[in-house]
Amino acid sequence: MFWTRTESPYEPPAWDRESVMANLPVFDPHAVQTLTREQRAYCGFYGLDLDVERPDVTYRLGTLTAGGFQIALHYYRRPRSRATVFLMHGYLDHSGLYTRLIAHCLDEGLDVVIYDLPGHGLSNGEFTAIRSFRDYQRVLTDVLEYFEDVAISPWFAVGQSTGGAVLIDFLLSNRQTRDASVFRGVTLLAPLIRPAGFASIRRLHTVVGPFVRQWRRAFVDNSNDSTFVEFLREHDPLQAQVMAVDWITALRRWVRRIEAAPPLDYELTVVQGEGDTTVDWRHNLRVIRRKFSRVRVYQVPEARHHLVNEAEPILRQVFDAVSESVNRALGSPGEK
Repeated sequence: MFWTRTESPYEPPAWDRESVMANLPVFDPHAVQTLTREQRAYCGFYGLDLDVERPDVTYRLGTLTAGGFQIALHYYRRPRSRATVFLMHGYLDHSGLYTRLIAHCLDEGLDVVIYDLPGHGLSNGEFTAIRSFRDYQRVLTDVLEYFEDVAISPWFAVGQSTGGAVLIDFLLSNRQTRDASVFRGVTLLAPLIRPAGFASIRRLHTVVGPFVRQWRRAFVDNSNDSTFVEFLREHDPLQAQVMAVDWITALRRWVRRIEAAPPLDYELTVVQGEGDTTVDWRHNLRVIRRKFSRVRVYQVPEARHHLVNEAEPILRQVFDAVSESVNRALGSPGEK
């Protein structure tokens, strides 16, 4: 992974986002992988080419039409895997920032599916924008339908921040229950319902929203890993410098809908850092506990928001919680 390298100064990437996107193959889990040199450079830049150090891993990258978008999707398979986990990234993130979690899941005997949300990473759509959070649902639904005859079961889902919001919405909107759900288990990492300072955001959005399309992004120290924070601010070619006002509009509508949704008989796991200043985590935990019949919470005192890229030993606590939730749902680490 680029931000774990020790050489200095940082070297510019040997790839361009638009060029990589334009030449991505149509996703085919069964075809022989044929990536261009530039696409391989992209994978190597973020460490997504985990099959290099794990020869038994089969890796596929391509575009999938889902929810009306062209979604960039990554699929990792291992022989004799125990299950498949669908990973959902956060707002302003992309799949390349989740290499550590992907590697952990593979080493736990899990196949992995992860894709860039619309307007993020290598997926198309207006950059950082979304008209409605229902668009995220349409994409996820199409992805799950595609993998119905591809990915081994049982299925699990792990969502960070907005990725967690997408999963919350999916469960509540589709009335998924513990006895009838596509997922054997769901783990939310610092899930978004309301962001921190939501009242101020609403007031500002009401005043200036009709007149501007973007807000300048304010980078915060969202991890105790200072190298990762520097990478986000200074060296990640896929990091947006602005936030789309349309996304805030969609968020406000989504918060009202989710907080009014009826409760559900479903058990899920939440991992939450107590040093998180990105989401209003105390309020969010209260809402989640009201919406779901059983919520197992792991609170990590020193952790900030970007849990999948925290410093050690915090990161180990996060990954241990993910593993524990999967193993508990499977019955035992070795159960097929």
